[in-house]
This record gives sequence, C-alpha cells and structure tokens, in this order.
Amino acid sequence: MSIQFTQGRLKPLALSMAVSSAIVCQSAIAQEQSFSLPEQSLATAVSQISTQGQLQLLYDKSQLNGLRAPALSGNYTAQTALQKILIGSGLELVNENGVFVIRPQNLNQGTLVLPETQVSGVVQNHPTTDVMSAPQYVTSEEISQKNTGDGNITDLMKTNPAVQFANNDSNSMNQGEIKPSRISIHGSSSYQNAYRLDGVSFNNDFDPADSGLGETSTRLSSGDQGIYIDSRLIDSMAVYDNNIPVEFGGFTGGTVEVNSRRWQGENSAHAYYRLTRSGWNNLFHDSSQGIDTTKNDTANPARFQNRFDKSDFGGWFELGVSENSGLVFSASRRSSTIPMTVTGGEAFVLENNSIEPIFSDSGKKNQRRTSDNYFLKYSVDLSEKSSLDLSANYASYDSRLFSSSVSNSGYDSTHDGLGFTAVFKQQLDLGQLEVTANTQDLKDDRKNDQKYALTVRAFDANWQMIERNSGGLGDLESKQKNHGLKTVMRFNQQEDGLGLMHQPTMGAEVNYTKGTYLRDNDYFRYTYSGDLDENDVYTGHLSNINRFRAGSYSADYTNYAIFLDDSIQYGKLTLRPGIRLDRDDFVNRTNIAPRLSGVYDVFGDSKTQIIAGANRYYGRSMLTYALYGAQNGGMQNCWGDEDNPCSMNPNNNSWDNQKDYEGLESLKTPYNDELTLALQQEILSTTWRLQYVHREGYDEVRNRTKYDNPRDPNTRNIRTFDNGGRSSHDTVTLSTSNTQPWEWADASHVMTASFTWQQSESNTPKDAGYTAYDPANKVNLNKVWYDGKVIDASKLPSTSFNSPIKLNLELTSVWDEYDVTWYNRLQWWGARSQAVRYDNSYYSDPEVGQIRKYTKQNFASKYTWDTRLGWKPDFAYGFGFSVEVNNVLNNKNIADRFVFEDRTLKSYDAGRQFWLQVNYDL
Repeated sequence: MSIQFTQGRLKPLALSMAVSSAIVCQSAIAQEQSFSLPEQSLATAVSQISTQGQLQLLYDKSQLNGLRAPALSGNYTAQTALQKILIGSGLELVNENGVFVIRPQNLNQGTLVLPETQVSGVVQNHPTTDVMSAPQYVTSEEISQKNTGDGNITDLMKTNPAVQFANNDSNSMNQGEIKPSRISIHGSSSYQNAYRLDGVSFNNDFDPADSGLGETSTRLSSGDQGIYIDSRLIDSMAVYDNNIPVEFGGFTGGTVEVNSRRWQGENSAHAYYRLTRSGWNNLFHDSSQGIDTTKNDTANPARFQNRFDKSDFGGWFELGVSENSGLVFSASRRSSTIPMTVTGGEAFVLENNSIEPIFSDSGKKNQRRTSDNYFLKYSVDLSEKSSLDLSANYASYDSRLFSSSVSNSGYDSTHDGLGFTAVFKQQLDLGQLEVTANTQDLKDDRKNDQKYALTVRAFDANWQMIERNSGGLGDLESKQKNHGLKTVMRFNQQEDGLGLMHQPTMGAEVNYTKGTYLRDNDYFRYTYSGDLDENDVYTGHLSNINRFRAGSYSADYTNYAIFLDDSIQYGKLTLRPGIRLDRDDFVNRTNIAPRLSGVYDVFGDSKTQIIAGANRYYGRSMLTYALYGAQNGGMQNCWGDEDNPCSMNPNNNSWDNQKDYEGLESLKTPYNDELTLALQQEILSTTWRLQYVHREGYDEVRNRTKYDNPRDPNTRNIRTFDNGGRSSHDTVTLSTSNTQPWEWADASHVMTASFTWQQSESNTPKDAGYTAYDPANKVNLNKVWYDGKVIDASKLPSTSFNSPIKLNLELTSVWDEYDVTWYNRLQWWGARSQAVRYDNSYYSDPEVGQIRKYTKQNFASKYTWDTRLGWKPDFAYGFGFSVEVNNVLNNKNIADRFVFEDRTLKSYDAGRQFWLQVNYDL
C-alpha cells in the first residue's frame, strides 16, 4: 500500500511516501518485542521498526533524509521504539484515529518536552537508554524552556543531585560576571571533571582552581573549562556521575558530554535576544560592609559589583547543501558592562628613570566582560551506512579589569579556544565503527596598560605614612595545544550459543598535550621610600625591586588509552564489565581502571530494577606540575637603602633569586574508587530511583614545604607536590519523574524531583588548586584541629561544595490552546556546618606537633523559587517572548563568609532577578 502524509494532508504522488506493510489490531501494537538496531539512517530504522512491529505508519520519507537514528537494543513496543529513535530529530510520533503518524515536531513555545526514562536493554552509546549510569540528559528543547541564567552549561546542572556548586561563585557581589561556575561531582575537585564537545575534551589543564588570592604576577585567572560554551547553541548535554562507561576517562568526578547541533534535513533559522540589569536585581550585602567598588584592589579587581548591564544575543541556521548534506552555523555574544568607582587623586609614574606625579579624577569607569561563540558543522551522509561530520569551533572570552584605587592598573585578559573536529561513522556487519580526530588551541593572555608597577611610600610633614600605587601585574601568556585521535567499535548484540547476549564496545585513543608559559619582557615592581616636605616635594630612594624574568617554557606529554567493555545479558540480569588502561609519558605509569555495573530486572517487565556497580576512575595530569618552576622560578629581588639604593639599570644591581621550587618528584595519577547501589521502580506513570554512591579519593595532589628548616632562608620557602591528598564522599538520592505528561487544567505537565543527602571529607581544600600552599614549616598535614579537637585531616568536612541536604523540584506546564509554557524550579538546601580557617591560625599539639586550626561555621537552611513564562502566539509569525525570574520570593540567603580587611563578612545569594527575552524561528 502506498499513501502519502504530511502535516495531516495527502500530497501529490510525486512525493515519496511510506507506510508499514501490515495493519494489525491494537493489542499487537502494544506487545513488547526485542529490538537490536545499530546506529543508521533514520529512514532505515523507521522502516525496520514498523515492519517488525507490524505497525500501520504514515510519514513523508523526504522528511527523514539526512537524519540519523541512534542504536537501539532492548524490549519495547513498536510505538516506544519509534519514539526513542525520533529523539532530537525534530519529528514526533502521534496517534490519529488509530493510525500512527510521523510529523514535524511543534516547535512553538507550547511544545512539551518529556524527560527521558530509563528502560531495560543496554544501549551504551546513547545516554537515554543507559539505565546503569542514568546520566542527566538535557535536550535543546528542554534548554529553551528552562531558566538558563548566563547561558553556561553548568547553569543546566543546578538540579542535578550529584552536582554541588562552589559556595561563593555567584553571589550578590559579583552578578556582573558571566564565566561558568565551578562544580563538584560527588565531592571531587572542580578541575577533575571531564568536559567534552562531540567527544573531544575542552578542559583547561593550567591549574584552573581559584586559590582565593585572585590575580597574581605569576598566575592567570582562568577556569575549569577551556571553552566557555553557550548552552543555548547546543543540541544536548549528558552528565555522567556514576557507573560511568569505560569510554570516558580523565576524571575523578564525572563527565560532561556536550553534543553540537547537526543538520536535520531542512532549512531553518533561529535567533534570540536577552537582557537584564542590576536595577532588575536585588543585591544583598553584609550590613557592616556595603558593596563598595572602591574596595576592589589589584588582586581582586572585581570583588564588589553594585551595578551591571548584561545582554545576550545569538542564533543559528541550518542549510542544506545537497540531498544528503548540510551546514549548521551558530553564533552568540554574551556581554556585561560593570561600572566601578575610581578614587582618582595623585599617583606616581616613572619618566626618564625619575619619579613624576600624575593626577586623575575620581568618578565612574566601566569594566567589561564579553564571551563570543562561533560554530560551523558540515554533515554528509556518504551512504545509508556511513556519515562524516566536520566542525570548527571558536570561543573567546575577553575582560577589561582595573583596581579602583590604583592608577594605570587596567589590563585586558583574554581566554580563547579554537578547535577542529572530524567524526566518521561506518555501519559494518558486526556493528558501528566511529573515528574521531581533533586539534585544539587554548590561550590565556593578559596585557597591562602600564608595563611595570610602582609603589611610593613617604612620611609627610606630620609623620603620617602615605602610599601611592600605579601599574598592574604584568603581561603574561599561557597556551595549551591538544591533538587527538580516537576510534571506537560498538558491536551489535549477538548470542554466544550459551544463552548469553553480548554487546561489546572496544576502542583506543591517543592525545598529545603541550603547554607553554610565556613572559615576553622582564616585569618590574618598584618600591620607593622617602619623605614629603611641607610643600609636598618628594625625596626618596629606590628601596626594593621585584623582577620577574622574561622567558618561555614548554612541557608536553602524550596520553594513550585502550578500553573494552561488554554488555552481557542473561535472562533478567545484565552485566557490563569493562576495563580501561591509561598511560602518559608525564607520570610514566600505567593506570588500570576496572569498571563493573549491572542491572537485575526483578520481574522481567522493566518495572522493578536493581542496579549496582564498582568502578575506578583516574584523573587528569595537570600542566601546572611541569610548568610551576617556570611560573615562579623567575622571581628576583633587589634590596636597597638610603645609602645604597637599587638602580633603575638592572645590570647594576645585585639580585637575590627568590626560588620556591626545585623540580618535580615522582607523582602518581589521582584516582577515585566508587561503589553504587540503586533501586528503580515504575509506579503508574512515574519512575522512582533510590540510589547510593560512595567515593574514596586517593593520591590527590597537594602542595607542601619540601624542607623542615624554618631558619634557612634558602630552603624554608621551597615547596613540592606530593600525592598525600585523601578524600571520601557519600551521596544518597531519591529521584522521580513522570514518564507520561499529566493532563489537568487544560495543560500538560512534566515533573522531575529529587531529594539528596551528601557528605564530603577531605584533607585538601576542594576550592583551591594544586598550587594552594601553606607557608608554615613543620606543619603536620595529616592532622588538623577542628571544632575543639584533633582529628585526621582526611575527616575534615569540605570547605566548599558542601550543602549536605538538597531538594529539587522542576515542573514544566504547557497550554497548547494559548501557546504558553510555564517552567518552575524550586530548590531547598538544608542547614550546614562548614570547616573554616579565617585567620590562618595553627594549633600546637604535644603529640602530633603543629597543625592547621579550623573552626565550625554554621549556616542556616535556604530556599529559592525560579520561574520562566514563555509565549509564542501563532499570529506573531515565529516571534516568541519570555520572562525569566530567579529567586521570585526575594529570599535573603547567606551563601558564604569571607575575610576582608580583618573582618569576617557574609556574602549572600542574589535576590530577585529578571531576564527578558525575544526569539524568532523561521
């Protein structure tokens, strides 16, 4: 039978149409069958499912051209199988009077996106069908309905029960920032997560954790992610946090897998514009210290921000090049302008090797942040069994900063990433072969207005000390270059003759990483000391010079990996044993990571399932290890007095090397051991999952003094890296979601919810990098004083990422009749106790010696309600409008405490904030 169907109308016979060859009763349609389909063209997959399921199906075959279907394995009804392979295709399956129809998905604001549910039957290359890992999976349609904040991918993880955010990354004092927030997955360090775009890492390996000291002369302020991706431009994101397949490596926390858009077989265009203002946001602050921008210093030039204007705009288009190929191009710009108060007044600069006064007016001056994303992908289906994707990605982050009280302190800081990726997929008789090749360049660069720093200290006529400063921290650059090749073979499910069904995955990869640390010219910090007479005439001498020598230093390493796992199914039991071997020529160790997970379908109907796993994950090798000597090894000091001052000519000075490092000792790769246990239950139209995850962290890298000789000035500051870091973490989560939309009040509703308890303990602060350093000598790092007693340092509660109890609820409601979508997110955090060390004090114990002293700080519980209301009326010709409100109830929630000017101050979460957006779909 040959019939055509498109959007509810019969079309001329010239258009190709397809319908399943058999018409059967509804009881047959509802019967589950065993499917084992490889990744292939969508047209082929639809035909095979409709034929095997004897399902009457109408569709326009031309709408399927150029589209791919994911692999599918397991027991489903034909209707469910079709719904799963249509995910992300832009098409949907509907039942019209007993006949199933595939038609273009309604992309209006009124489209309801149903979260993916887990099913029996393991498909390792698509997150929605992996019941063992159960990753968070977010599609582009869901992203368009949520509160997306600044548009970073971490903003999509706010309700992920395994994810904790840094306590103080986004508070009322820094709402002008647009960089991604740091996250911890199951208690691991934020820089030990793996970020991947289309299977390619975009991690920044230059010690991205914030040490709390802000900008320094030897360190660039960067982030965990080498590329700041705009979440609104992606196709989907999956966050793996437990029972993670062997294909993923280079983490102790989790893997964030981002997938870019692919040509969907038709031409289209989409655009949006968003904005918010500080006037639309309530900014809370400590009553003893207002948000005073004049308090921003050189190390923390943007700590206080009481004004900002933010705007985002971007979009993408899809264009067919031929019948089987097409382009996707996307671009966006996120920007922020942050007015600051500059104090102005008198300062000094160097002119012709002499001190000259300068004067500047007080007033307002703008800091700026800009993040640009550009992406281009060409996709071609070479045949029904092979495809090729070629993509280029460029992301740039630029910031203009300065200290409000230091003249000529402005500098431009850039964070750029450029990558090229090729992905080839070939369907073979045995399964699917996937080959990925990539090259990527990341760069951080700081350029200062004044190429030196000058401090002038003088006693005035009243013997009061006056200090004037000018200049910045010096020009600096770091580069990270990556080249990679990865091949994966995903075998089809097959029986071994013993009643066991196997579906192996095997692969190998090689990645080359090179880091370069560069200072083009010597950087000088001059200090003059002297007096001012009654006429403010300065007389003094050059008392001190800090010199950071120019130079370039590079380090590189190559990482090799092979991995193998097998999904073995026998009756109701499915096991996934696997092993991953990693080796790099930096630590020169072969790391063997065994992984085992399984699911038992208790009644054989996919309603009640028990999931368990035991896994090991090895972390990343940081370029900081190898480049630390270059960063700090170039510092020299000249000390002078009134009789023998230092000279402006560096060749005339006697320089003391300020060395604090003597090279690397033997290091191991940090790793985590994980145990998991979960119960998943289908109840009516909801899926419930109760899960426990336990992590033990070993060989975490920390920084300490190398020599126990506090009186020797040549050795007391020498530091080294070791593997003494130790941590443990527990998570218990109860989560639920509805598998079918609930219908009431003339609307469809989709809900997800979770309740989580977590506990983290660690002897190394999770909010500090590998270069976090305690300058005291003879400190016993294995013990600490906490809350009145001496304990093992590994039992110290986490100093950040430490909310022990969290409740999340998301509800998306759609009124099709009115083209309205309403998204709501409610979150509650329980009270917490936090280990703090505000005064950097120590405790001397007669048995264990000198140890770090921590106290307990209690924080009250808090909650927020965020909402987004979208409207896309039919009469608007593709235009849509939305308003996003965060913290609707304007709750004043304490985020953290910090030390400022010898006082401990409170920082608060942002109050009520509004975002407005207009979008257009063509």
